[in-house]
Amino acid sequence: MGAETVTCAKGNSYNLQAEHTLTDKKDVSEKTVPVESTKAIVFFVGGAGDKESYYFSGPFRNVQDAQTSFNKRTLCLEEQGRYRSEWLGYNEVSGKKDIQKYVLDVIPYKSCPVYVVGHSLGGWNGAHLTKIMSDWGYKIKMLVTLDPVGEGTLVWLGSDIYRATPEPVAEQWINVKATPSKPDQSDGVADFGEKWSIASGPAINAHMDVNHYNALSMFTQPIAGMKSASDMVYESIMKEFP
Repeated sequence: MGAETVTCAKGNSYNLQAEHTLTDKKDVSEKTVPVESTKAIVFFVGGAGDKESYYFSGPFRNVQDAQTSFNKRTLCLEEQGRYRSEWLGYNEVSGKKDIQKYVLDVIPYKSCPVYVVGHSLGGWNGAHLTKIMSDWGYKIKMLVTLDPVGEGTLVWLGSDIYRATPEPVAEQWINVKATPSKPDQSDGVADFGEKWSIASGPAINAHMDVNHYNALSMFTQPIAGMKSASDMVYESIMKEFP
């Protein structure tokens, strides 16, 4: 079976090898060896009150808005099984049991490129996730942290987050910090939880005049020239298609 061509946004075409064959020297019959079709998976990890209620507030689905926006760009790849995304709560990537259930069990093969986009407490736990998965031999292509929160003792006591400061491991790390000129209630909540103060590490460490809740804007607004974090994740994924 030969190469397959996929056409995505802007008319770009990518040749995909669907499968190849091997023939044993002692066996004249042809053996078909499937090639894993999924080329990338993105985990969108939400913060407090994102996927489920948090102290009687929410769910707000903030990071799901970012996921929905991104999936529109990758629709053709998703329809053909070349890409998938998962929306997770911050508490679903804390601890080996949950990581196995919600993360590892949906990754089709160990060398599949993995992308993690985490917002608020999801940025904190998502950063920890990249280190854990890297230690287990998984390939973390990119980490995007959107106004990550988790340094406060009180939020740690009341939330299922890691206590230690994250030590992310990814080929590229992009961080976006919300610095709103007009703070709202979500910014007060983020300040209470204590934002993660990141002095070094990210390839891009941007500040944006948006409120804490607005994961969609932090993900889609330009931060490096004319490119957004969404653009950079998309471009990285498309490079997986030779």
